[in-house]
Amino acid sequence: MPKRKPLPSEPLEAVIESMTHDGRGLTHIDGKAVFVHGALPGERTRFRVQRIQRRYDEATVTEVLQASPQRTEPRCPHFGICGGCALQHMDADAQIAMKQRSLADVLQRIGRVEPEAWLEPLVAERWAYRRKARLGVRWVAKKGRVLVGFRERRSAFIADLTHCDVLTPAVGERLLDLARLIEGLSIRERVPQIEVAQGDGPVVLVLRVLDPPSDADLGLLATFAAETGLHLYLQEGGTETIRPLPGLGVDLYYSLPHHEVRIGFEPTDFTQVNLELNRRMVDRAMDLLDPQPD
Repeated sequence: MPKRKPLPSEPLEAVIESMTHDGRGLTHIDGKAVFVHGALPGERTRFRVQRIQRRYDEATVTEVLQASPQRTEPRCPHFGICGGCALQHMDADAQIAMKQRSLADVLQRIGRVEPEAWLEPLVAERWAYRRKARLGVRWVAKKGRVLVGFRERRSAFIADLTHCDVLTPAVGERLLDLARLIEGLSIRERVPQIEVAQGDGPVVLVLRVLDPPSDADLGLLATFAAETGLHLYLQEGGTETIRPLPGLGVDLYYSLPHHEVRIGFEPTDFTQVNLELNRRMVDRAMDLLDPQPD
């Protein structure tokens, strides 16, 4: 078996040539592609290689020597560690333009097609928009507490979050409260994840439990639900085992007010994470289709 090539002991320096669809900067060192986390196109950066592959390397920025005008200060203090976001260091309008360029490249390179014209991009609220998510949960003995949040970037570890500005505030501002709730359960080491689901109405949290909660646990969960207005469900096996705590069942639904449509869904069904943007996409599709009564 060939020996693994050692990582460079010192940071490398290069100009970032472009950006990948998942938000990593791309450059080349001696002809080999290097994907650089935290770098923007046109920037001169120093970066440390963290993983060597046969066809490419992966690295993380250690210093920005010449910043892009599109660079902005990330709003979240956990950015760069938490894997929930990839582009907070890039101006919001520039993110939209980058994604459009990525789509154009895929259409041309793979589909061999080119649009006659581009419609104005649809945008909505850039913070507190995410109404669907799967949060990791873990009791960490070394820290002596439970962590609730997204996983760290390219890691199985749960990021140590205090809050999340992207999630619906009913959950994003209560991550520490959720962690303390689970810490108090007898099955704190047997709760691996929480599914977040919200449509137009209240928030449902589905707690995946690997062991049945005790009566005392159920009491703590019910009290938390009453204090927060969150609707707690339990899932002990497959999706068929999902059930609300007594008195906490609720009908989840999306509405499309311009079309007088209401669509119900279950907590683990696929739904778009951004309710307002989803409505605008439907509105645009209907405008383009221009359906008639016949």
